Amino acid sequence: MLKIRLVLVGIEGKINMGFIVRLAENFGVEDICVVSPEFSIDDPEVREFAAGGAKALSRVRVEDSLSNCLSGASLSICTTAKTSGEDVLRISVPSDMVKYILPESGIVALVFGRESVGLTREELSKCDVVSTIDTGTEYPTMNLSHAVGIYLYEVARADHRRLTIGDYCPRNVMDAMYREINSFCADLADERACIALKRALARARPSKSECGALYKLFKKVRHRLSECSQIMFVDD
Repeated sequence: MLKIRLVLVGIEGKINMGFIVRLAENFGVEDICVVSPEFSIDDPEVREFAAGGAKALSRVRVEDSLSNCLSGASLSICTTAKTSGEDVLRISVPSDMVKYILPESGIVALVFGRESVGLTREELSKCDVVSTIDTGTEYPTMNLSHAVGIYLYEVARADHRRLTIGDYCPRNVMDAMYREINSFCADLADERACIALKRALARARPSKSECGALYKLFKKVRHRLSECSQIMFVDD
């Protein structure tokens, strides 16, 4: 069964917080994690705008880092209004296409940034995928609670009966692949390519067997690079 975790980073508005808690109750989201909010989650104004969803405030978890809120997630999706076809960190999946990359089970973390400046580049780099809402206008920046509502609606209507080519790759195997990629990309001093490869894999949602084959390949690449480095060191 697929479960949604709402992650709010540095939220600044009490009214928005109230509306988001209400939305979580509307869509049956029980997992809400907030990173370093600018106010007390139990503030009376938050409760007022949460309306019938105020009871969900008791389930809100407050953390001091995004990594803590992402722990245990099968897939993490950072949202942003700023996209780019040139910046690999901001190549995004449209909100209405997110349903096609969701796993059939596990936890999907939907990550939203500050009302004023959104998510930092460091925070974006911690997510598997980046997504944006295409408004079709020159002003794509939306109110935080409105954006949350759109993503919850898109995820809620996802059809998990779609044809697959096998079981999806488990999170622990994806993480193992990422470690190998990080290792040989560090040796090659090419962080941009490393980010691009990991993001492409996350969007592709490879099967378990494909991940196993890719993991072995990446491991061989790392070992081969290590051997080459040793040979070069001996020659020197």
